[in-house]
Amino acid sequence: MRVPNKRLYKRSDLERFFAGLVIGAIISWGVFLIIYGELQHEQTKSLVQLEQKLERAEKNSLIWQEDVRELNKKMKKNILIQEVKVNLTNTKQYKLGSLTSYHLQASVEEEALHLIAQDIESAYDARNVLKKAIENKKYEFDKMIYEVEVHQIYFYTTLSIEIRIKKVEKVM
Repeated sequence: MRVPNKRLYKRSDLERFFAGLVIGAIISWGVFLIIYGELQHEQTKSLVQLEQKLERAEKNSLIWQEDVRELNKKMKKNILIQEVKVNLTNTKQYKLGSLTSYHLQASVEEEALHLIAQDIESAYDARNVLKKAIENKKYEFDKMIYEVEVHQIYFYTTLSIEIRIKKVEKVM
């Protein structure tokens, strides 16, 4: 192994050059760490702000969803009856004409018209009264008296009532 020359080893210009390289590397590494740290700090700050915005948006979304659910529940409870339809099921058995069946359906509709614009719950609660009112009334058309019975009642925005003719009598 060879030992370098004293003259090369003691050269001050090479020593200054290498010392400058080392000091420059240390300074550049320090500058790099400072710049990188500042950039990371800014990114962390923006990440925290975005997380806070996301949390606020999620909370708002949950609040809106709860409000919409509550409104839907309230609206389902407050659905109003808007129309009444009556269907006569056994017209062929009694050989009724279309005019007589129309008058019979219209008369039964008149009995149920007071339920229009009421909510479904109150109309449903009054279903037995409605049924008895329709069944106890005698409908008279073309010198005939008709007694009907309520077969089914459907409650929604349209109140559908299915009736059957129970008894027919002639008026003298």
